[in-house]
Amino acid sequence: MAAAKSGSLDPFHAVETLGQLEIFDPNLSVNSNLACSFCHDPAAGYGNGASILSVFTGGANPGSVPITNHGKYPDNRMAKRNPTSYVYSPYYPPLQYNITQGDFYGGNFWDARASGYRLQNSAAEQAQDPPVDPEEMANPDTACVVYKLSLSQYKFFFEQVWGTGSLEINWPANVARICHTPKGAASLGGSATPLALSPSDRTRAQQAFDEFAQAIAAYEIGSNVSPFTSKFDGYLAGSNSLTAQELRGYELFRGKGTCNTCHLDGRSNTAMGGTDTGAATSVEPMFTDFTYNNLGLPKNTILPWYAESFPDEWGFTGNPLGIGFIDEGSWSFPGWLLRSPSKSDLGRTPAVLRRQVPNLTARDVGKVPYAGFVKAYMHNGYLLSLKEVVHFYNTRDAYPGAIRQRTVSPGNGGGK
Repeated sequence: MAAAKSGSLDPFHAVETLGQLEIFDPNLSVNSNLACSFCHDPAAGYGNGASILSVFTGGANPGSVPITNHGKYPDNRMAKRNPTSYVYSPYYPPLQYNITQGDFYGGNFWDARASGYRLQNSAAEQAQDPPVDPEEMANPDTACVVYKLSLSQYKFFFEQVWGTGSLEINWPANVARICHTPKGAASLGGSATPLALSPSDRTRAQQAFDEFAQAIAAYEIGSNVSPFTSKFDGYLAGSNSLTAQELRGYELFRGKGTCNTCHLDGRSNTAMGGTDTGAATSVEPMFTDFTYNNLGLPKNTILPWYAESFPDEWGFTGNPLGIGFIDEGSWSFPGWLLRSPSKSDLGRTPAVLRRQVPNLTARDVGKVPYAGFVKAYMHNGYLLSLKEVVHFYNTRDAYPGAIRQRTVSPGNGGGK
């Protein structure tokens, strides 16, 4: 806030600072108790920041809405996946299909639903989803986020960045009641726009919601979140060297392990007899190829999502299928977006994506707030350390059936 009030920020840092204020503001949730940063902790590489959640909930974080039904578990609405980190995510391109290679590239989220097709910025579109996800911040209308921005301490700064009057909307008399009613509540009748706004006010609210998201993407691409200052960046640039142990690991990463065939590191892979001249093609590699793959992970039944098969006090049932739910990953979104009866090539592409998840960047993947912190990995939080990740890839194909569903009970420490 001090920076916002200083009047000394250049245009880029003004937008970046606005995005930071938004990300750390719990008042933007339906119950004013959940900020984006609660699920994207800077100390944990902007991923889940609580060991206990990694062990007992697969990394899924409690949402804004409590569940008070007596004797029921869980006692909060909770999403079905481990939250993704958003470090370097603004560098992901909008979702696109490469017909020649037969693959999708880009997008954001485990299922690619933040495609970037409307704003041409997948990180900005990612920022628009949690505020209106019933399992997360649970606002019933995107305009409710704008309403809460108009009440914020930094309203003046939002309008300084995006223009005087950008948050001036003729709100209906019931706006406070509606915007503190969780999405999915039976009283809302299934409407995605329960706020009765005039067409011009609805357009202005949508514009402000887009600007809200673009500011968050500006913060995420800034040096606080995506700095390209790791030791490996220095190694590629020739300004420092790796230890003997680090070098052995890197030789496996780009050699026998074939890790860098998906997590592109700016160098070539030597596993199939290839050679590496030692020159980096990029000194700021993304450690992802932006594609999607079916990794073969088992169902992680410790996710509270599988128990959300009953209506809460608002009449909302998060997962009617219960334990029978199957996470189809990116099958559920890009196919719908790109399927066209007049374009047979796109009509066939959804099969490529069945139950697939993205190769996310490996940058900051090991960042934790303290030694001994347990971090959940993969879309369902099934793996609880980088060592487990490596072991999974080493054994998945060599010993079919050896990887079993993770179960947890009091006292077993979240074993497999």
